[in-house]
Amino acid sequence: MPKSQITYMFPGQGAQYPSMAKLICQVSKNASRIFAEANEILNYDLLDLCTNGSEDDLKNTLITQPAIVTTSMALYKGLEEKLNDQGINISPDIFSGHSLGILTAAIASKSLTLKDGIEIASKRGEIMSKNYNIRPVTMSGVIGLNIDEVKKICNEATSSENDRVDVANYNLKNQIVISGHVSAVSKAEKIAQSKRAKVINLKVRVSSHTKLHIDESKEFADVINNYNFAMPDTPVLSNISSKILNSAEKIKFELSNQIHKPVLWYKNMETLSLNNINIFIEIGPGNVLSRLVKKFMPNVLSFSISKDSIDNYPVGSILNHRGEF
Repeated sequence: MPKSQITYMFPGQGAQYPSMAKLICQVSKNASRIFAEANEILNYDLLDLCTNGSEDDLKNTLITQPAIVTTSMALYKGLEEKLNDQGINISPDIFSGHSLGILTAAIASKSLTLKDGIEIASKRGEIMSKNYNIRPVTMSGVIGLNIDEVKKICNEATSSENDRVDVANYNLKNQIVISGHVSAVSKAEKIAQSKRAKVINLKVRVSSHTKLHIDESKEFADVINNYNFAMPDTPVLSNISSKILNSAEKIKFELSNQIHKPVLWYKNMETLSLNNINIFIEIGPGNVLSRLVKKFMPNVLSFSISKDSIDNYPVGSILNHRGEF
């Protein structure tokens, strides 16, 4: 029987939910250590926010980005710990991530240290929150229309450079995320709904992955240049090109440019499929990515570890399929 090909997937902003770190820190010493280090790096109690904070607390971009990266890394280290306890040996062939999830993938692949990765997440959140403070921005999912239809809606809803909306995430060919100023996004939502699309406003206070953020992207690139990157021990899949990132420079370029470039998630899934990946394990809060995979490729094994019962947390779903690894 041929060896399964595995990717670990890390989610991005919008995946957060209250108490998302509570279970993993109850069952894993390694996960608790991740949060202890994050608290020291950030000089505030991130663990308390990720266990007791409200939805509104976690929606603050300054908190959201380090919170998701740290929770995802806690789950990753907790998973390694529990797999070892169970005598299960799983090694991902490639890391993948959605938007901010690429930063988590860079840490997991050892291209970045945990300390540097959490610092970068905090600075990324700080830079991206500035635009919201100047003029409110948001993101919304549009389900049921194709890419060309959504692009036309964005063009119709954009009145100027100061009131614009663009396609940000190509999650599926009929599931697109739009991003921009609140007024323009609101107009685009109404047009999409008039065409019988389902519209979901996301739990974020940013607008990412469009040309609206070229200046923020340049500022973030300057931040990235202050950090040392290493060659990843496991390759990472690019969001902006869907190519394999197997060097320090490629990962650095990806992180430096992704704020103003769209996420090509359905292209990522095509690339993973072409590379014979047949097991997709989502590591981080929520299950958005694993559900997208199942819609795109119904016959592959795809699941999230974030909401298993505490008895086997976070290996419950993996235990159900241990014979396939």
